[in-house]
Amino acid sequence: MPSSLAEIDVWNMALDMLHEAPVSSPSEDTSVRLWFSRNFGQTRDSEMRKFAWNFALARVQLAASVEVPAWRWRYRYELPGDCLRMMALRQDGALNGALIPYELEGDAVLTDAPAPLRLRYIKRVTTTGLWDALFVDVVAAKLAAKMAHWLTGKSSYVQIAEQIYQQTLRDARRIDALEQFQEDLDQNNVILVRG
Repeated sequence: MPSSLAEIDVWNMALDMLHEAPVSSPSEDTSVRLWFSRNFGQTRDSEMRKFAWNFALARVQLAASVEVPAWRWRYRYELPGDCLRMMALRQDGALNGALIPYELEGDAVLTDAPAPLRLRYIKRVTTTGLWDALFVDVVAAKLAAKMAHWLTGKSSYVQIAEQIYQQTLRDARRIDALEQFQEDLDQNNVILVRG
C-alpha cells in the first residue's frame, strides 16, 4: 500500500538507523543533504530495478519503430522512458504465455513479434508517496548501509546497517510476492518429481 512519506522522510529514516540527527530541510546546505542529493535517485532506481515490485509494474502496447534492426530481428521497439527493467516478453502479454525470443539493445527491444508489442516493465516511480511502505523501508535501509562508514566512520555501523537492509529486503520481497498472482507453472520449465 502507498506511503505518505516525502523524500526527506526517507532520508531521515536512514539517519535514524545510524542514530544521527535528521535533515531539517531538503534545501539546507550540509554535507549530509548533499550526500543524499547525490545518492538518493541512484539508490531508489537500483532497488526498484532489482525486483518486480507491484507498485512499480506497468504495461504498455508499443508500436514498431520505423528503424529496423540491421540483421537477425524483424522489429525494433523503443522502450518507455521510465522503464527501469523490462519483464520477459510473453505471448499476448499474459503472465503464463509462451516466451517470445527477444534481445535488448540500448533503449530498444528487438524481436520478431509484430506490433503492437505488449510489454510489462518496472517503471521509475519518483514520487515516494506512491511507494509501498515496505519499499520505503528498503530504500531507507540501503541508504543507511551506503552512508554508514562515510557518516559515522565506524565499520560496526556498516555491518549493522547492512544486516538491517538484508532483513528488510527479504521481508518486503516476501510480502510483495504474496500479493502477486501465482501463474500456472509451465511443465516445460519445471522438473517433475515422482511422488
